[in-house]
Amino acid sequence: MKKIYFAALVIGFALNTRAQENINFETGGAGLDYTWNIFENDTNPALEYVANPSMTGINTSATVAKYTVLATGMPWAGCETSHDNGMADFVLTADNAIVKIMVYKSVISDVGIKLVTPTGAALPEIKVPNTVVNQWEELTFDFSSQIGFFAEPFDQVVVFPDFSGNPRTYGTIAYFDNITFGVDEVMDDVPITAAPDPTLPQEQVISLFSGVYNNVPVDTWLTPWSSAALQDVQIAGNDTKKYVNLNFAGIETIAQQIDINGMTHFNFNAWSADFTQLRVKLVDFGADAAFGGGDDTEHEIMFDAPEQSTWLTYNINLDDFANLINRDHISQLIFSSNGTSTVYIDNVYFSNETVVVEEPMTAAPDPTLPQNQVISLFSGVYDNVPVDTWLTPWSSASLEDIQIEGNDTKKYVNLNFAGVETIAQQIDINEMTHFNFNAWSADFTQLRVKLVDFGADAAFGGGDDTEHELTFDAPEQNTWLTYNINLDDFVNLVNRDHIAQLIFSSNGNSTVYIDNVYFSTTEVSSADTFTNNAFVVYPNPATDMVAVKGNAVIDAITIYNTLGQQVMQSNPKAETAVLNVASLKSGVYIISTTSGKAVSTQKFIKQ
Repeated sequence: MKKIYFAALVIGFALNTRAQENINFETGGAGLDYTWNIFENDTNPALEYVANPSMTGINTSATVAKYTVLATGMPWAGCETSHDNGMADFVLTADNAIVKIMVYKSVISDVGIKLVTPTGAALPEIKVPNTVVNQWEELTFDFSSQIGFFAEPFDQVVVFPDFSGNPRTYGTIAYFDNITFGVDEVMDDVPITAAPDPTLPQEQVISLFSGVYNNVPVDTWLTPWSSAALQDVQIAGNDTKKYVNLNFAGIETIAQQIDINGMTHFNFNAWSADFTQLRVKLVDFGADAAFGGGDDTEHEIMFDAPEQSTWLTYNINLDDFANLINRDHISQLIFSSNGTSTVYIDNVYFSNETVVVEEPMTAAPDPTLPQNQVISLFSGVYDNVPVDTWLTPWSSASLEDIQIEGNDTKKYVNLNFAGVETIAQQIDINEMTHFNFNAWSADFTQLRVKLVDFGADAAFGGGDDTEHELTFDAPEQNTWLTYNINLDDFVNLVNRDHIAQLIFSSNGNSTVYIDNVYFSTTEVSSADTFTNNAFVVYPNPATDMVAVKGNAVIDAITIYNTLGQQVMQSNPKAETAVLNVASLKSGVYIISTTSGKAVSTQKFIKQ
């Protein structure tokens, strides 16, 4: 739609228009995504964007504009930006009235430039001849005399690459590039690589703008009350928001307000060659879902002196938005800067970065007692006695046989009680002193274990059955627990020569992993339990500090993220080392230890 202006709005123009950005025809810059109309050039071949024919001298940029001048065209043939898809409106001032253009031509002739208002008003073009051929030359055009001539701003530039005598007697090729308005632009002003892709899975994200995720609806990325211009550009093929002359830019999701109560962080990428400050504000419209209803809350965070000319990744804890009391009707996001900056934005999303540990990352520690001191029901270390079933029909649970790091493990889901039976070949444990097993759960609050002996008649309910159940309240979660229970603690288990049932019980909705179920003739220390492992990491998961304990002197410890990138390194030269991991982001990491020539790895979780 054609834009209409009235002289009565002159004050509005001064408030709402901005300096014109420079045109460089580079990806992410200005000009390449404009619509350029060709006129008076016979068949009007389109303007082309081509590789720089001579990346030497004053112009080393990659891409330039190529205008094909036809011999059958008019002397004043040229090209112009579209009013509807071109430059932002700008007011001509002393700061931008000196216009420059670089040209590469094979003939000497005038080059003309004209500035036009949205209604088509313009003064005659200014013409300046090139003085050299087959090399880049910068020409200067002084539009100072046109300052204040029109009540409305300019929004179009017209270029006459080869303004010849009349009639035209030749055809030629003219290249032009780097049209600047007062301030020269270098290509360091434009990112040449896309913002880094986020890596969290979709289910942990509410995304407003990212090529990686499915995005929620956004009403607008530039509200009418914003003080900035917006261009949708591509950087290395990646959709990106480009804010020009960014004072403040409002983004709204009023139609479908966002509930971020399940999120922990706000994220985005930003790039700018010239910002000196960046601010971000979140606004919640409250329970009435309307602006100004008395229950709106908001908070703005300021970043001073951000690094320039590089992609910055902002991962902001939502708790840092201290005055954002409500989080279930997020309706506005506002990016602000120092008013004259160009800022590129990508990957705008909320995330839940709470690490939910649902299963063990490492196998249960191997027991170390020799076979002749053990009666094993289930372990990859020992020969196991026959077991009828690991889940009786009368159990209240489900069972999965899984592997963790190649180690066979029993996984009980929704564990209320699970019966394990050895009725066919009942076990005599009179020579044993302890009952052992490993258990791991992310959600149990209680664990119980019962041993049942069927007595001399070897039958259930014969009057000589004995049993005893032990209860372990509030067991530690998210770590392998080693239970080494003295059989004397099963005080009501009077008989021990016909063990026929073992029953594991928990709080009904828990998932519990079980491994290394065996009787033994001597107490098993937790230190012995880990002997066959190269090293132990504890606590796991960890929050601030993590200890690494080896069986020998640890020469080096290296921590990698899941992308294989080294994030921490230490040389303890000791059997035990304590590392401060507070600075690491929440997630899964790999710890690698070197002891002499031996290298071992293990996963750990940083919460």
